[in-house]
Amino acid sequence: MIYRDKIVAALNACRSDFTQFDAEVAANCAAYRAAVDQVAQMHADEIIGQLARIQSPGALPTEEFDRARCFLIQFEPKWYNHEQARDWAYKTILGRTTFAADGSQIIPSKDYSIPVAAVQVGWFENPHTSDGAYTKDVSFEVLPPGEIMSGSIVGTGVSEQAVHRRRYAAEVAAIKNYMNAVATRGFDSNRPPVVFFDSLLVISFAETMQPELREFYVSEITSLLASAQKTGVPVVGYVDTSFARDLTVMLQNLFSLAPTHKISDSVLLSTGMNWGDRTAFFRCARSGILESYGSDWRDKIGFLYLKTSGDNPPARLDLPMWVYERGLLDYVVDTVRAEVVAGNGYPYAIETADATAVLTARDREMFYAIFQEFAERERLSVRISRKAISKSHRR
Repeated sequence: MIYRDKIVAALNACRSDFTQFDAEVAANCAAYRAAVDQVAQMHADEIIGQLARIQSPGALPTEEFDRARCFLIQFEPKWYNHEQARDWAYKTILGRTTFAADGSQIIPSKDYSIPVAAVQVGWFENPHTSDGAYTKDVSFEVLPPGEIMSGSIVGTGVSEQAVHRRRYAAEVAAIKNYMNAVATRGFDSNRPPVVFFDSLLVISFAETMQPELREFYVSEITSLLASAQKTGVPVVGYVDTSFARDLTVMLQNLFSLAPTHKISDSVLLSTGMNWGDRTAFFRCARSGILESYGSDWRDKIGFLYLKTSGDNPPARLDLPMWVYERGLLDYVVDTVRAEVVAGNGYPYAIETADATAVLTARDREMFYAIFQEFAERERLSVRISRKAISKSHRR
């Protein structure tokens, strides 16, 4: 039960903090948007030269920057209704194959005396042929006690992190398996399949992890990048709501602006973009996690921002630099636009993979019911807490 009057009172108590934050964001945005206007008068080489003395300047422009207007490359087609948009998307994506994989997990429950967890990964391949054929499937793995138990000086318990690691590795494996399979079958290198990864390729979430765990995630993402390059299959790291600050840091370094953590690139770019517009492509030159990527990938990931809805800030797309260098960037971005039209604001491939993989509360209940049957058949001594039994009776 939640109580509206309690929530309102708690929010009112924090009113000054919220208004101060809002005012600071507005002031910072004004200063940084003025810097966007300044940098728009510069050439890419000039920007790179001024930032050369800084080891991690945030971002570096590619040659595309010189044909952009205030960072932006406009989307030329203009539509007057959704039917026209869908017609463009259909004609654009016809014959282009897209693929996405996503995962879900069942975390070990303390209500059961024998720890058990599970990971499910779903994937969706759509060749966008006129007959509407597609492939959709899942893999399911059980994590037994030996894989999720952790010990310490204070006792023994289960490691949820082990489940998250397995899910991440399974998602990466599903994508790599697909890349290798289509490379074996062969495809037109000018119209390659486009793979969606439901996360960024620059994994900032691993920044503050313990070294061993950080190394695991870096190893997984760099192996994905290596597979994409080897097979020639572009991989797009897609995030609808990004808090990355690479362009903001670049502007800060160029014009000695006051540092701010209150505005992100997407907030900075949220005005002046129409649907389908994108920024020029930038090389990611962020400090921190990229230093763990090694010489092969530390400076080989780029990004752009793409306006995918009328009201929200733009989405962020991370792409390997080789996609841009091989002249595939516009092909990939148009594929993303078409997927977004089909998905009503979010790439349909990712949306479908997520729906295929997701494990609901009812699914979790079914999993544990099947596990209980298994335990009884194998004569395992599973105990269920009284709290769990009480909950099941009350619900």
